[in-house]
Amino acid sequence: MTVIDKARKNTGVRARKGSPKRSGSDVAAGDPHRLASDAPARDLLVPLDRLCLSTANVRKASPPHGLAELAALIDAQGLLQRLSVIAQDDGRHAVVAGGRRLQAIQMLAAQGRWPADRPVACTLFEADRAVQVSLAENSGREAMHPADQIEAFQRLVHEDGLDVAQIADRFGVSPLTVQRRLKLARLSTRFIDLYRADEIGSEQLQALALVDDPAAQEALWDGLRPCDRSAWRIREVITAEACTADSRLARFVGLDAYEAEGGGVRRDLFASGEDPRSIYLDNLPLLHTLAVDKLRGVAAALHEEGWSWVECAIEPDGLALRRFTREPESEREPTADEAAALEALAIRLREQTDAYDQLQDEVDPDADDFDNLEQQMADAIDATADELSRLRQALRTWRPEQKARSGAMAGLDHRGGLHIERGLVRPADDLGPDRARRLDPDEDEDEGDAVASPSARPGFSERLMRDLTAHRTAALQAALMQNPRIALVTLVHRMAETVFGLYGTGNDVVKVTVRVTGDSTLSQDASDYASSPAATLLSQAETEWGDRLPGSPAALFQWLLGQPDTALQDLLAYCTARSIHAITPRSRSRDHSDILAEALGVDMADWWLPTAATYLSSVSKAQALEAVKEATGVGATAVMAKMKKGELAAHCARQLEGTRWLPGPLRAMPATATPDPDDDA
Repeated sequence: MTVIDKARKNTGVRARKGSPKRSGSDVAAGDPHRLASDAPARDLLVPLDRLCLSTANVRKASPPHGLAELAALIDAQGLLQRLSVIAQDDGRHAVVAGGRRLQAIQMLAAQGRWPADRPVACTLFEADRAVQVSLAENSGREAMHPADQIEAFQRLVHEDGLDVAQIADRFGVSPLTVQRRLKLARLSTRFIDLYRADEIGSEQLQALALVDDPAAQEALWDGLRPCDRSAWRIREVITAEACTADSRLARFVGLDAYEAEGGGVRRDLFASGEDPRSIYLDNLPLLHTLAVDKLRGVAAALHEEGWSWVECAIEPDGLALRRFTREPESEREPTADEAAALEALAIRLREQTDAYDQLQDEVDPDADDFDNLEQQMADAIDATADELSRLRQALRTWRPEQKARSGAMAGLDHRGGLHIERGLVRPADDLGPDRARRLDPDEDEDEGDAVASPSARPGFSERLMRDLTAHRTAALQAALMQNPRIALVTLVHRMAETVFGLYGTGNDVVKVTVRVTGDSTLSQDASDYASSPAATLLSQAETEWGDRLPGSPAALFQWLLGQPDTALQDLLAYCTARSIHAITPRSRSRDHSDILAEALGVDMADWWLPTAATYLSSVSKAQALEAVKEATGVGATAVMAKMKKGELAAHCARQLEGTRWLPGPLRAMPATATPDPDDDA
């Protein structure tokens, strides 16, 4: 008896002896409500090696991703759903529904995790039901909502006592995936419910997960306007008082050193890889202290080298180097071994160069091996030249008398690396105090008189002046970023100043210096900076350029060579814009920022609003009332005069809405204007 006969016997489908066979169409014609496929199915166990995929399976696309996870689930939990099969004439059973389960079991068998003699639970159907069964099992499916999966993982920990590794092994996912789901499970249940109702996105959940306390999560969410609850904005609010491990100070101090001193760290589990930008350092005062301590160690080492003076600064002033002249490095006499090595390298370099020239003169450039041979010889020349340069550099030194009349400056470069300038001679030591003062372009000749003036009293506090001018700086940056031509003029102007010595003498090697004034700098002074229009534009541009630019200097140069002029101009505009720094703690006079604002047509009323947070809470009640009177023509009433400071600030903010009123430091300053005496010291 064949397998098919056995199946027919067991399912009650027998061909009566002497009876004519009826086709499916005959059955259908006799009873339109009954097909041959109505025959009952039955369960059976089939050896794994007797199973194969059926061509009747309606699922043709079976991507390999997730197969390992399915195999792990079957290994841990067993086969929870039988395979649907039909019998074949060759004695095997073809799987019409459950093909991925079969592939997962075969994967387990290949790994030795499913015994070869262990049968597979199946359900046998008639062959004429193959397509119907396959279509029925693959239709009407709905995947589990991620919120349900998040809560299920949490129950595995709390109720079943499983750890991360056990869950990862049993469900075929990585430990990081388990950690991420458990991190989301610790969110307020309110957000899980919102997620299940599709009223919050997964990226917003991931941003909220940076806060551990559910109550704090809800307070943060409720404190933002509905239109301002993007993942980027949530993450920015949470990390406003932190810096990333990719920042200058963090790179200089080192994450391990910071954590060893007890510094708090937030790690974004949902970032890709070990991205230092996803690690947030919360204790900025500690980080700054550690950086200063490390610089003090550098200063001590420089003093031990014998320099007469040493200066260290976390934020070095590039223009300050113009005040110094430099001692040229001396070259000591080489030892006998060094001299012999130098001579041998020089001879080798000449021989290699001669051989390269001979190759160019005598060998056909179209020869098959010409390119490889040329490259090999060029590489050998470069290696010899580098070694010769290294040995010659080792001979360079500073004589004791040079160190006695010069000093050194240490600071951090834009990537947090230590940068040291040695052999600097102060102008006073070189040219005398009067001449040294005249060489200092940044020295304010009237500053001493202003400080000494007994009537000097600023109308705005230093903090407020920095606040207002930081917003003005951000507006200038955002406007310049959108005007490549003015950006080009600004950059050429800066280069011409340096090349033609319009700032004073100096022989620094790099002729153009860009000190980035980024969001972290602006947000330290500009209140409510993150919600300002300028911050939105600048942050968006930073993200877009960060995604486009390659990650290494060499790759960047090659990438730039392949870009159209429009892309280069846009990048030039952004980089030049980020170099603008017009923040000042004191009343300001007209400067180059005013010329730039005029060229760009910047009206600060388009970029800044006088609110309680940005202005009115930081000035006196009289100044707040004067602002309202100046903007609306309405003077203070008796009721307003009796208001408390906070209440009055909110009231004045409402009165100033739509008036485009600006305080003095944010107003356009004509070429003939002088600082407002009420604002100036």
